[in-house]
Amino acid sequence: MTDQSPSALRPAVAEASLYAETPRIHPRKVAGPNRALKTAIVRGLLLVLALVPWLRWDRGPGQPDQAVLFDFVGMRAYFLDVVIWPQEFYFLTGILVIASIGLFLVTALRGRVWCGFACPQTVWTDIFVWIERQVEGDRNARLKLDKSQWTADKLFKRATTHALWLVVSLLTAIAFMGFFNDAPTATAELLTGQAGFVLYGFVLFFAGMTYTLAGWAREQVCIYMCPWPRLQGAMLDHDSIIVAYDPVRGEGRGHARQGQSFDGRGHCVDCKLCVHVCPVGIDIRDGMQMECIGCGLCVDACNTVMPRFGLPLDLVGWRPLSHAANDAERRPAQVWYRRPRVVAYVLIIAATLAGMAVAGASRRMLDLNVLHDRAPVAVALSDGGLRNDYTLKVINREGAARQVALSVVGLTGAMVEVQGQDGVDLAAAAGDVTTYRVSVRVPAGSVPADSMAVDFRLTDLHSGAVADRSAMFIPGGR
Repeated sequence: MTDQSPSALRPAVAEASLYAETPRIHPRKVAGPNRALKTAIVRGLLLVLALVPWLRWDRGPGQPDQAVLFDFVGMRAYFLDVVIWPQEFYFLTGILVIASIGLFLVTALRGRVWCGFACPQTVWTDIFVWIERQVEGDRNARLKLDKSQWTADKLFKRATTHALWLVVSLLTAIAFMGFFNDAPTATAELLTGQAGFVLYGFVLFFAGMTYTLAGWAREQVCIYMCPWPRLQGAMLDHDSIIVAYDPVRGEGRGHARQGQSFDGRGHCVDCKLCVHVCPVGIDIRDGMQMECIGCGLCVDACNTVMPRFGLPLDLVGWRPLSHAANDAERRPAQVWYRRPRVVAYVLIIAATLAGMAVAGASRRMLDLNVLHDRAPVAVALSDGGLRNDYTLKVINREGAARQVALSVVGLTGAMVEVQGQDGVDLAAAAGDVTTYRVSVRVPAGSVPADSMAVDFRLTDLHSGAVADRSAMFIPGGR
């Protein structure tokens, strides 16, 4: 008798894969108010991206003439006449606070409308799906093409789709690049092969990410990569308006014929059109789900079906979160000023805006930074006096050059000298930081016993504006 191992005696069983491939979602075309609003927002954002970097704004000689520019090399942000300097980080902080709390506020009021209408991932996915629909057809045609064998026609359609996606991705990258460089100059350099490695690398990287995220990843970015779906639940309350199915009115669902009575049954005719138009492929009738981006396309779809059966609109519609439950007792949604979290968000935004306004009104257009030399800290002079050396940075936020006079205050007998020039009149370049090396001398009879503060003061020779900054005079070289 031949010995057989236990594994040899088991019946052959095919190994089951632990990975289930996610089916590709092909949203169906739909018309309605939400679709019209999404289209208008897409067009508006594209116009902003394409045109804003090309708008010009005269700030005077030597200053960039681009209306909106984030200059990483010069460390400036330009918004028309407003120039934000790196020292004014509080403006950036205020903008980030307003953006984040504003997102919380919008979510508390209207759910994930940011995700559904204005998020760049949603906008560019919408554009890519529109291109795919124009080349390959609507949902059924694209599903059929997915299942078909590779033929010349399928290869042509897929190649055309991806070629157009790549063109849009490159145009997006070039347009976005214009916010960080002078748009006409950088675009000309890109097109003529004169741009540097960094600029070409940025454009190719950004184009590649656009092509990957909007063309291939699509809803997977919203479901798996974006953290906002995990956080939005904490932003909602029972009065938040979201896209929701009305289970009280819709169940029990079932197929129906036009003209039949709906007595004793739900209004949902189970046409699944709400599923077919959904860009993330969920069934809104299953209740509130993390994957829902709140685009409202299922509302448009359902509202095209209800009139065919003589039924009221908004079986799927915008309604308070509390109305999404299978509960017949539903109170009206509270107005926003009676909702504590909404009022708190509004107050935080108002306080931040007020703080930014005060900071903007009190910002100094002429400023000064002083840095004491470390080695040597002080220099003993042959006549018994003492010298400290400093680096002065004269900050002129105006669009015109200034002439300023430098003086020191608070140190008896002190004399100030500017290295490399006669006199103490300094030139402050327009919209720039001008650096000077300065020495402060104290005669033998006035040298302090201990370190003491000395004020450096700049006085504009034309307007009389004053800027001062304190530093320490250190008698360490005696």
